[in-house]
Amino acid sequence: MTKRRTGIFEYGACAIASAFFILIIGAFAIPLTASFLPLFTKTESACIAGGYIARVALRTLAIAFFSTLTAAAVGIGAAFFTANRSFPGKRLILSLSAVPLCVPSLIIALGFVAVFGINGAVNSILIKIFHVKNAPLTFLYSTAGIVVVQGFYNFPLVTAVVSSSWETLSPVKRDAARLLGANERRIFFTVTLHELSPAIAASCVPVFLYCFFSFMIVLLFGSPGSSTLEVEIYRAARASLDFKTAAALALIETLCAMTVLFVYGACKSTAETGEVRHTGEAIAPPIGRAPFEEKPAKIIEYVFAAFLAFLVALFFLAPLAGIAAGGFSAQGGLPSFIKIINSQGFKKALCGTCMTAPCTALLCVTAGFTYASYIRIRDPLGKSEILRTLPMLPMALSSVVMGVGMTIAVRRASVTTLVLAEAALAWPLAFRQIYASLCALPQSTIDACRMLSPVAPDTVFRIMIPSAKRGIVSAFGFCFAVSMGDTALPLVLSVPRFDTLSLYTYRLASAYRFSDACICGTILCVLCALVFACCKKINNSGAAYG
Repeated sequence: MTKRRTGIFEYGACAIASAFFILIIGAFAIPLTASFLPLFTKTESACIAGGYIARVALRTLAIAFFSTLTAAAVGIGAAFFTANRSFPGKRLILSLSAVPLCVPSLIIALGFVAVFGINGAVNSILIKIFHVKNAPLTFLYSTAGIVVVQGFYNFPLVTAVVSSSWETLSPVKRDAARLLGANERRIFFTVTLHELSPAIAASCVPVFLYCFFSFMIVLLFGSPGSSTLEVEIYRAARASLDFKTAAALALIETLCAMTVLFVYGACKSTAETGEVRHTGEAIAPPIGRAPFEEKPAKIIEYVFAAFLAFLVALFFLAPLAGIAAGGFSAQGGLPSFIKIINSQGFKKALCGTCMTAPCTALLCVTAGFTYASYIRIRDPLGKSEILRTLPMLPMALSSVVMGVGMTIAVRRASVTTLVLAEAALAWPLAFRQIYASLCALPQSTIDACRMLSPVAPDTVFRIMIPSAKRGIVSAFGFCFAVSMGDTALPLVLSVPRFDTLSLYTYRLASAYRFSDACICGTILCVLCALVFACCKKINNSGAAYG
């Protein structure tokens, strides 16, 4: 009787999880279809000029390209030292890869305003030194400023991926080049860079997509002539209610993203092929030679390291510190902080965030685990391209396009639609982490459990969930932080009488209440840090008792 009840419970839980997964897929497919429907309806619309669309699209591609180039230049430079040198702060640099995923772009933008804004710290110092009336640095509010902000915001992602790949490279080819008389510079450009190219491409393509879909940074810093597709879609749909123009721009944006994703898939396959090809060399290096030999640094390396550290400190660490400094060093200090947290707007926004973030994270983890366990059982070797492509599709849809499509589909947004829209875009993040944990599970264990279990779901509940527990907890934390920091979807959907902490922070910033916005941004960062600390503690306690 007990086994029968357990089997009924397991089948019911699997059915509920599958229903949630289908619901999230529907929450992605319906808005995607709805966002393009105005193109096929006869509605009054402003004349869509082909030259205007081409200029906006090219400008968006150019900003994303140069932002990615900046992130790659800084990221590869940092990866050289983290992969080949030992120095204090190495673990700190590698841990910064979580910042672009967890710290909202709005918070980074506020940090840059606090440091490089018209009334920022750098301009205040320059005004006092040179006794000028106007702020000498105004690059932040231009295309160059957008490129700098996005490039340094995303460089840790490139550093983490390239450094990990660099550490596993076999020294055989480089040693052969040295024996043939090649200098270190030629070895780097002809051997090392070629071997790292799949990892560089696989890290730069997601960065390109993040910059291509950038909304909040462009909205805050973009000048009238430097708008992008994402901002123009928002203005057409929300400000002008011209959904036909918004649909045309959304179609072009999505097609461009799909093209980039195709390149990303090809680079990923190439990287995996290269990884398999070099596995034997990386695991079994030549006898008597360590896989990692640190060579004495030259003077040029010290100069380059100092220059790179200066750039990272100025354009990455300083804005992060400027968020807190911009709030607590403002006039009023602690009283302003107390005033903000006691305000009705802040309390309402905090309650809204505490309502949406856990629900979104729970849906993402449920959908991610459901799909990860399915393909782990049905396609253990990962040969099905269709199954591998499905989690990549949400990467081709921006938050603004999702918001516009959801608005067209449901007309009047609610908290439920907001949660479903966020989960539909964020669940692949949970899937990747959970699937990585399931891939570490031996196939023989899964086969034995499927053979000996009385009911089919036993494999999921007795083997897969315990094995993927760490990945599930980490995925929950990441999705929680992504939902907490999302500003675009709440802004586009405009749920009546509802606010989130990130949206409240944006409204304070747009009202030029930068000190109050920095205080809210600091609280948002602290909440994200607390969530990750709790997830890490759960994983550590599970490892200690497991």
